[in-house]
Amino acid sequence: MHSLVHKSIGGDVFSTSFLRATRKLSRSSVSDASRAQPETLFARDVFHHEASLRTTKPAGTSFTIAHLSDPHLSRQYYREHIKSFKILLRTILDHGCNHLVITGDIVSTGDPNDYYLARTILTTFGLMDSKKLTIVPGNHDVFGGPHRAVDVLSFPRYIRTVDYHRRLALFEEAFAETFVGVRKLNGDSLFPFVKEAGPYAIIGLNSILPWSLWDNPLGSNGMLSDDQISALVQLQDRKELGGKIPLVAIHHHFNDLNDASTENNLWRKIESKTMRMKRRRKTLKLFAALGVHTVMHGHVHRNELYEQYGVQLANGAGAVCDDPVSMLKYNRLTYDGEKTAIEINTLPIAFQTPSTSLSFHHFRSVEPVPHAAQL
Repeated sequence: MHSLVHKSIGGDVFSTSFLRATRKLSRSSVSDASRAQPETLFARDVFHHEASLRTTKPAGTSFTIAHLSDPHLSRQYYREHIKSFKILLRTILDHGCNHLVITGDIVSTGDPNDYYLARTILTTFGLMDSKKLTIVPGNHDVFGGPHRAVDVLSFPRYIRTVDYHRRLALFEEAFAETFVGVRKLNGDSLFPFVKEAGPYAIIGLNSILPWSLWDNPLGSNGMLSDDQISALVQLQDRKELGGKIPLVAIHHHFNDLNDASTENNLWRKIESKTMRMKRRRKTLKLFAALGVHTVMHGHVHRNELYEQYGVQLANGAGAVCDDPVSMLKYNRLTYDGEKTAIEINTLPIAFQTPSTSLSFHHFRSVEPVPHAAQL
């Protein structure tokens, strides 16, 4: 983490080192067209909402977590996502919940100015608080990604220049308030961490791999590092979970991207090289050994509930874009004092504008996905 000396800018509080990095990195974007707008512009489209997330348990023993992923906020490329994200947050607050989890790709470019945009929105809704919000990084938060046809050629060269550790540190600083009070399991490294939220213990993980020509050529493959795996193994014999129900927050998916069409051969080849969670069987078995109830993730742009190795998984990446069900939505986990029910809550509000995404970031739906499951 960088310096914690702060100053006020546009109504928000930000570290001076973060702002210096913002100015420096904005000059090294993928292209001139992707350079972020001045910071003072970021507050203009943010509206104020008086509702706030409940941080104390309501009467009785019920507790609710709202989960979404992959809003891909970007003023340069996806302004419609900003509006959709605000509407979704407002609705979540109106519906009422105790804690919000966002599992990565909160921004689309990896530009620190877009982090500023994201935190401005979250601050406006009163969510920049560790008791109210848990965030883990996605590949776009670290590497950005291609957004235009021309970027398909330039991005593979650009990604080699990204300083993985510096970008990850910037992400952690941008959302530093959400990491206050977490229990780190890996020395000074933030990940993995454990955060208590009502009856739950949320295990936050970083599945973003550093760039590698063979293992991660586009930055979109995922895997838990050896030190994170080791920390989780040790967690089985420690008491950090405190008798709470374990949940996992991670970016990458654990299922295959099946497609019944006759055009899927090329897609499967691309997916097998550029959008895989490596060591997923080992990781899921470790989750099962820890007694994890639900793994909340994103990455593939659809909302779905499925099960692997006895572990319930919930994908929340179709919240604001690309999902075959083109409506705003979020996953809702509700504890009633005895058991947890999970469902996909689909709003009667369409995505604000159909978004265009590249083939290796888009998932074509095959079968209807069940929108509710109770364990």
